[in-house]
Amino acid sequence: MPIRKTNHCYDLDKCLVEWELIQLRLGDKLYDSDKVLGTGVYGQRRQTCLQRSNKSVVNPYTDGAGENRDKKGRIIKVQSEYTILNEVYEGTVFAEMIQDVGGERSRIMEMNAYTTYSIHKDNSPRYHLALITNPNAYFIFPTLNQIMHIPADGCLYEVDTTILHSFVNCGEDRTHLVISKGAHHDKV
Repeated sequence: MPIRKTNHCYDLDKCLVEWELIQLRLGDKLYDSDKVLGTGVYGQRRQTCLQRSNKSVVNPYTDGAGENRDKKGRIIKVQSEYTILNEVYEGTVFAEMIQDVGGERSRIMEMNAYTTYSIHKDNSPRYHLALITNPNAYFIFPTLNQIMHIPADGCLYEVDTTILHSFVNCGEDRTHLVISKGAHHDKV
């Protein structure tokens, strides 16, 4: 199974309240301004980072956002460099989650209604926590002939994203936490 529910479960209402407070506190600083792609938009989604790299960065909330491949002149991102928790997340349930799984390059991603990602593979498995979702949001694993949904139940799901996959949002906007699995943890 490419998706496995973990024993790491959290109070979803607390997650949503803390996320709302962070958005109110930081506003536009959470998202990047990209003149080519539009403000805060990578394809049809917005990302903000919970962790930054140890290098000097302009905006720690967008440091690890975007794709980690060299594409159209973007910098190649190595996820193991993104381990420093951004200060606004200290003492939150999100910090607890990252610590519980030894996560790297953690991001909150918003996916617009009725959009999809291209088929791709990631360098490591990911943990997903659906903050806001709908029943028509699915991971698709074409080589396994599987379509799977992650519910907003407060639990982290371990997803083997090293397998070819896509994500399709056939309903309203979706917001989810994505934590890259650190190299020191076992593979899915």
